[in-house]
Amino acid sequence: MSTGSSLSMTTRTRAMALAIALGLSACAMTAQAADDKKASVKPQTKVTQTLSQATYKQMEVAQKAFEAKDYKGAEAALNVLKAKYEKLNDYEKATLWVQYAAIYRTTEDNRRAIEAYTNVLKQANLPDGLRDNSLFALAQTYFLLEDYPKAIRILDKWFSVVSDVQPDAYILYAQAYYQQQKYAEAKAPILKALTVAKARNQEPKENWLGLLRAVFFELKDYPSAIRVMEILTSTYPKDTYFIQLSGLYGLQGNQRKQLNVMHAAYKGGFITNVGDVLNLARLYLAEEAPQQAVNLITARMKDKLIPLNAENLQLLAQALAIAKETERSIPVLVKLSSLTGESKHYNFLGQAYSQTGEWSKAAEAYAAALKGANVSNPGSLNMQLGTVLYNSGKLAEAKQAFSQASGSESQTEAAANWVKFINTEIERNQALRARAG
Repeated sequence: MSTGSSLSMTTRTRAMALAIALGLSACAMTAQAADDKKASVKPQTKVTQTLSQATYKQMEVAQKAFEAKDYKGAEAALNVLKAKYEKLNDYEKATLWVQYAAIYRTTEDNRRAIEAYTNVLKQANLPDGLRDNSLFALAQTYFLLEDYPKAIRILDKWFSVVSDVQPDAYILYAQAYYQQQKYAEAKAPILKALTVAKARNQEPKENWLGLLRAVFFELKDYPSAIRVMEILTSTYPKDTYFIQLSGLYGLQGNQRKQLNVMHAAYKGGFITNVGDVLNLARLYLAEEAPQQAVNLITARMKDKLIPLNAENLQLLAQALAIAKETERSIPVLVKLSSLTGESKHYNFLGQAYSQTGEWSKAAEAYAAALKGANVSNPGSLNMQLGTVLYNSGKLAEAKQAFSQASGSESQTEAAANWVKFINTEIERNQALRARAG
């Protein structure tokens, strides 16, 4: 996890610094903090120990090898000290194991790192600072090994002895619960981290807020998840956050806010993925803003972000139809129908031509629809074909189309009425020609 990784680097730095430190300054600082917090309580007396000059020099050899990334050399230098382990005092043994732990953590030998930290904590008269850092590093290492229950148990012990807890520690604690899908237990330490950070005038980190959003989402507390996402989008604006916030509004049934977020993100340059752009176009249509959908799709087709495939052309044609841009829809429908050969697309084309009064072209489109793929309602198509043929003055052909439509149960009566009407028209026209002749 990202938090575990960032904390591990901190622990390595602290571990190596402690390993070459002289005296017990960490212990003195911890004792001073305890005095400041509760002056009436006398700190527990500990025997003061230091590193001998010889031990320090050998550890310095190990430190230099470590800094040069010669980890085998560093371990070999420590093994020299380990060979006379019984002659070392408790503090020297502790700092020796801290250096071993730093090597093992760096080389990702986490099981040996756990053993090293455990040996640190076994030492008597351990300075508070060394104890506290080793406990925390041990919890981190269990976390890296995905042994989350042990990480939590060690952190519980660490919390019980440390008075000044950094927000990141609460986040590690929360992550250990989250990884076990214990979302309710994960929530409290994240909120605690945010409270502590606020008291210290620290900005909440991005990964803290991300974890809290995930917890609220898993708990199905969508209003709270939305509030966290609003902070994320304003503090750490990213395309993924805008999309997630929009999706959360969608889950709440607030389609207007869902659109507003996506619209703002697009205008801000955060929506660049083709799928997200198309989703924004669909939201425009759903919220009765077809012209914006048309403008969006055509612009992104022009710069080749949106492919000119059947699905996208159909969406554009739909947007143009809703926007009452009939003439602009015709070339789109021509391309769409020729691309798919689908009956429904030729039907849409016929309807567009009908609206613009281009009867002959409409008739060609309806005829193609009757021969196209996946014809679903031939009766209706013949009715539409008969109508445009009638409007273009082709009565005989119109009569034939209506006759074909009469075979459809849903169109029988209407088609029969049209046939009668056209027969009357034909007879009337014949009579007029006879008189004129």
